[in-house]
Amino acid sequence: MEFSTMAVALKNLIANPRVGQIRINAGADACPLCCDSSGAFSKNKVPQLPHEGCSHIHGCRCTYEPVLLEIYP
Repeated sequence: MEFSTMAVALKNLIANPRVGQIRINAGADACPLCCDSSGAFSKNKVPQLPHEGCSHIHGCRCTYEPVLLEIYP
């Protein structure tokens, strides 16, 4: 799991000093679990994706998105 696409993406976002928080985006057709977990999290509190217990027919559709501290000058 540590080399999955989502695990690598999360690791890169956490290591980036310009990223203040990490947002979880749930798709429009997301299951209730994923909808409830969408939002911004501090780097040390962000949940792992894919969510265990996701009930979407195609699996967890959530993605990570950076919340930047500064925009490129």
